[in-house]
Amino acid sequence: MQPSEAGTVAVHVQVIDAEPFALDMVVPTYLSVEDLTTRVARDAGLGAYWEDGTRRAFYLRARGRLLEPHEKLEQLGIVPNELLHLMPQPPADAGLQERPPEYPPTRGYPAAGNLSVLSSVLGMLAFTAAWALGLTVSRGFVLGFFPGMGLALLVTSFARYLWGGLGSSVRIPTTSLGLYVPLMMIAGAVALLAGGTPMELVLTLSAAFIGGILGILLGWLAWYGAVEPLPELKLKDVVEAEAMVTWPCAI
Repeated sequence: MQPSEAGTVAVHVQVIDAEPFALDMVVPTYLSVEDLTTRVARDAGLGAYWEDGTRRAFYLRARGRLLEPHEKLEQLGIVPNELLHLMPQPPADAGLQERPPEYPPTRGYPAAGNLSVLSSVLGMLAFTAAWALGLTVSRGFVLGFFPGMGLALLVTSFARYLWGGLGSSVRIPTTSLGLYVPLMMIAGAVALLAGGTPMELVLTLSAAFIGGILGILLGWLAWYGAVEPLPELKLKDVVEAEAMVTWPCAI
């Protein structure tokens, strides 16, 4: 379903206020959010201006985020009967304050520690030994690509345990690549000593290198973490917020 050609669309507006209410209305899709919220507030009887003549601020929330003042509903791809949240600016002397979000406590990186690093090293060595043993029996693209990807995931996990901190750090994939290439060469050397031909070794290690790069990238993205880190919640802020009058938010 698309907005009508006339540039208007029927929406369901939920007003988040001290006394929340909802209304169905038809709004233009070509107006910016700054002008649209003022028009919606006027139609809802909220008052677009304060007593001193200054313009009252209104915020529009759609699809889980606050819209920017310059955005338009037609840019958002609004559909008929979609739910919008309108949040009016409270009066300065209303004693209202946003309730602090209940984020879980931050306790650092839970998997950090010498035991995790040691177990990860043993896992890498055991996987490399098993891979080398398999290459003594058979070689080719399959036995190079897929085990290489698996070993790459293990070395990326080891790099994360080793460095800790943010999973988005560039030193995690660089460390992983620096560890993966020697282990891959060790597995290839064992295969060569077991009677593998140079052509078979080149094919196998080429596939292993491609699988290793993909595995490192996949492992890095898996450890990357949140796009935006959670803000630190201080005890002082919580105590001050609890001392204020708060209103439950319908969102």
